[in-house]
Amino acid sequence: MQKNKSFAQRLAVTSTAVAGAIIFSIGLCLHQWSDTQYALYNRGIAAYRANDMQVAIKFADQSLSLYKSRRASTWPERFFYPRPDKELAAQAAFLKGKALLRSNQPSAAVQSFKESLELNSGNLYLGRHLSEEEFHRYYEAAMVTKYDLELVFKNNPPQAKKQGKGKPQDKGSQGTTPVPGEDPSTQPGKGRRDTI
Repeated sequence: MQKNKSFAQRLAVTSTAVAGAIIFSIGLCLHQWSDTQYALYNRGIAAYRANDMQVAIKFADQSLSLYKSRRASTWPERFFYPRPDKELAAQAAFLKGKALLRSNQPSAAVQSFKESLELNSGNLYLGRHLSEEEFHRYYEAAMVTKYDLELVFKNNPPQAKKQGKGKPQDKGSQGTTPVPGEDPSTQPGKGRRDTI
């Protein structure tokens, strides 16, 4: 004679099967998920290398806006998906600035470089648990952005004046304040050791 399974046993087996199916489907979705922020940035890089500046600007801008929208994600999204990449957003702003410069839009490029420096100023990584290689990579990316911003000011004096970074007009009022684009080793103070 066969024993009939009780209702509690059938309920336990059914609920276990349903929970397993749900967990499996979530795992499958997470396995197939790809980060759109990286995909948009990579498309922007490809367009920049193909010398299509408008498309590069569009993709860099989309990558930046995706970063900003994902920062305000809900609790389940933050639980399941990785946080948006701030360093990649800084690189996307830098890419946008470079593409704007090549499109002969220096004022928009300055704003993009400033946004890149707000996201990665180079000194935000001291308290984080990063390897020395990662720290230097982020620091150097910020220094490249600062250098390019100074080159924009140096090569475009009207833009520098708009931002308040231009050289003073009369020669008598020139002090010892360093001006963007000048070699820091010729200025009072330490300067950069590499340029001495």
